[in-house]
Amino acid sequence: MTTDNTSLHPHGEPARTMQRRTVLAALGIGATSLGLGSTALPKASASPRPPGSSVRRPSCILAPEAIEGPYFIDEDLIRRNITEDREGVPLEMRITVVDGVKCVPIAGAKVDIWHCDAEGWYSGHLDTSPDVPPTGPDHVEPTDPSRFLRGVQTTDRRGEVRFRSIYPGWYYGRAIHVHLTVHVDGLEVHTGQLYFPEKFNKKVALLEPYARHTGTERLPNQEDDIYVQEGGAQTTMDVRPLRPGRLEHGCIASITAGVIPGHTPPAPTLPASA
Repeated sequence: MTTDNTSLHPHGEPARTMQRRTVLAALGIGATSLGLGSTALPKASASPRPPGSSVRRPSCILAPEAIEGPYFIDEDLIRRNITEDREGVPLEMRITVVDGVKCVPIAGAKVDIWHCDAEGWYSGHLDTSPDVPPTGPDHVEPTDPSRFLRGVQTTDRRGEVRFRSIYPGWYYGRAIHVHLTVHVDGLEVHTGQLYFPEKFNKKVALLEPYARHTGTERLPNQEDDIYVQEGGAQTTMDVRPLRPGRLEHGCIASITAGVIPGHTPPAPTLPASA
């Protein structure tokens, strides 16, 4: 496990929409029966896996696509611990990548994640306040060398990667979330966003340093258009506190994402109101 050192604050990223629905006709699972609508190609849906479960059953549902957002930084920061100097509730994220067609784990997939800190700042963009409306979804080049809360891992034979981080905070107009992309054999096969159950978001918001973030109101999951229209419950991770009733001691968040190797899903489109 390695870590890089860099520091300080940033923010960013807007709203857009699209329904990432679909499942595999080859498996006889109908998109309509799942309430996901219909589409020509299987796209994506993520399903939680209980943390620490000894039985790993791959999900054959594809992970819903979501917009990448403006603050992705294309650097291979290969490390498990992405925390650096950020303060917050300790978080271990366990992400399992599976082949949505064959229903088997994918080893060697590259998983890239990034998220804001407890007060809503994104590394690389410390000039962008988390308390003002984002300028739009288009990519913005980094303006400083900080790289906290960003990292890349490669899936093991079980299709799993683990990241050590902190529970994210929030910024203007967005629910608490984590960004990720998945590459298989060099091809980007998934771009998504992961969320946390509201019952945990509410508890975290009362803890320090999250409670110091009073510049903008935290948006609940169900009021975030991206959450509602680009995955919702399918992109919500299963969360388990390390100590029951003591979330400040840390937690484990797990999810399984189904992808189609060799296929890059179309990017989601912006809502008319964006």
